[in-house]
Amino acid sequence: MIVSDGAYGERAGNILKEHAKINEFTGFFRIPKPSNFFVDEIELPKEIVEKFKEADILITYTTHPDNTYEVCRRCREENPNIAIIVAAWRGNGQKKELQKFDAICPHIMCEIDEDNLNIEKYPKLKEFLKEFGKPKVKVYVEGGKVRDVEVLRTSICGSTIFMAENMVGMDVDDIGRKGSMLIQRYPCVAGKIHLFSDEECKKIKALTLHKEAIENGLMEIKYLRKK
Repeated sequence: MIVSDGAYGERAGNILKEHAKINEFTGFFRIPKPSNFFVDEIELPKEIVEKFKEADILITYTTHPDNTYEVCRRCREENPNIAIIVAAWRGNGQKKELQKFDAICPHIMCEIDEDNLNIEKYPKLKEFLKEFGKPKVKVYVEGGKVRDVEVLRTSICGSTIFMAENMVGMDVDDIGRKGSMLIQRYPCVAGKIHLFSDEECKKIKALTLHKEAIENGLMEIKYLRKK
């Protein structure tokens, strides 16, 4: 399930809904965003609290810090076994505060994989990572051109799918760089959902992760062909 209080998270919800094959998406929920920076009390809708009890994974795109705190606190209170991923957080102070609820706070959502998620404690994350997270692709080449790109795992925002669709027909020379540059044309919000962050740096990180995915996909195919 995804909880948001504004503009972010809806695209991720659509990607989960449209492309999940082994994961069940339990819904996208939006809560009001307070107009004041400091709020005495946040009251969450009963519908969302009930969903906390049955969900295996919560992803928050709330940008108001009090909303994020209360969503994580109440979610952990209602469901000790749920994995909480905070997509939007504001500085190391808030990150430490949210980690009290065992929340995972990645720098960007397209970097999450088996190495930085606690799949032993939260086994449902293993299923999630079979479809979403750090990009994985296979690039099929014929006659020096990209014939097809199979997405093994897409970033939750859908940029990997966009890249794969637009790589077909590209010349294979320097394909890692050229293919990953397509991410620049995708409406990536990696830098926008963190208040104290270098937006361009986040975009470059997303681009680098996709470049590595392409190069690893090509290497795998070459290895198989040699055998």
